[in-house]
Amino acid sequence: MFGNNIQKNTNGTESFVGVDIGTYAIKVVQVRHDNDQIHLETYGELEMAAYDSLSHGSVTNLGEKKTVQAIRDLFTAAKVTATNVVFSIPITSCFISDIDIPKVSDEELRSIIPIEARKYLPIPVSEVKINYWRTEVNPKNVDTKDNVIIAAVKNDTLELYKRYGNALGIKNISFEIESLSGSRVSVKGFEKSEPLLYLDIGGKVSSITFIHEGIVKATNVIQNGSYENTSQTAKVLGIGIDVAEEAKRLFGYLGDESSPHLSEVMGLSSYPLFDELSHLSLKYERQYNVNINKIILSGGGSLIPGVKDFAGEFLKKEILLAEPFKNLVLPENFKKIAIDIEQKYTVATGLALKNII
Repeated sequence: MFGNNIQKNTNGTESFVGVDIGTYAIKVVQVRHDNDQIHLETYGELEMAAYDSLSHGSVTNLGEKKTVQAIRDLFTAAKVTATNVVFSIPITSCFISDIDIPKVSDEELRSIIPIEARKYLPIPVSEVKINYWRTEVNPKNVDTKDNVIIAAVKNDTLELYKRYGNALGIKNISFEIESLSGSRVSVKGFEKSEPLLYLDIGGKVSSITFIHEGIVKATNVIQNGSYENTSQTAKVLGIGIDVAEEAKRLFGYLGDESSPHLSEVMGLSSYPLFDELSHLSLKYERQYNVNINKIILSGGGSLIPGVKDFAGEFLKKEILLAEPFKNLVLPENFKKIAIDIEQKYTVATGLALKNII
């Protein structure tokens, strides 16, 4: 299984690593499960642009060989020691749909899913690995129908990640869709009955996930990420990608007196992302008959100065930042730095915790 809402438990002392391979950077988090406590042992990030001889702030798609080398370098730099590794499956390599079916037994459901999946998948069922889970969101038809999420991952993607693991000499490797991993740690601490939206702002794309009753009920890809801010800033202000990236990181939506148009460019370049988020929020509210009042942000794009206030004003909802390290025991030398940047490690942390919580 590459990930669902059923989570495993591990007893004793053991370490786990989550590896999140994005279009901009690779991030790792290693945690140790020691009886009733989970310790953050190490974490780190490696920007991939340098491996493609690109400017700082560029997004890239490294080939297999370079990706393996980048992961190996990051493991060395971060002093990763665990051999239980969970890789994130990019949302762009997945197909996720929810379906309504007659209420059936678990055994019958297993046989129905491949048949139903054919109606929604753009490629043959033989080319994907399918996972599914019930959402229990049909209050009006609770006695006659089930709502089921079907998640499919391309076999080619799984094979690629297996080759990464083999090349790195990893003994125990598993996978999970990135939106499921991020949701795992983002919603912890909220009331189970409270409907929440989780937005992971990546470099090239973003994903929006609806969680209710502690279960992922829908995930959508938005073809817009924080690189759009960088590229538009570079284009409009006539500066290099590396300079635009630094301006975004330093000033963001707050702007800069020496560049009065920066704030405006940031807002305009983010419009497609937050406009799509607004439409999806309304869609989920109508589909599931709920009011969504809170949105949780994660990913590198959630670290841009002023994004929380900008999103709140645009969406007219309460905006919160993910706190993936909140329930971890942190070494003293991590506390001052890690908390300020933890949002970018949300997916990697969720991956590392997959077999613990």
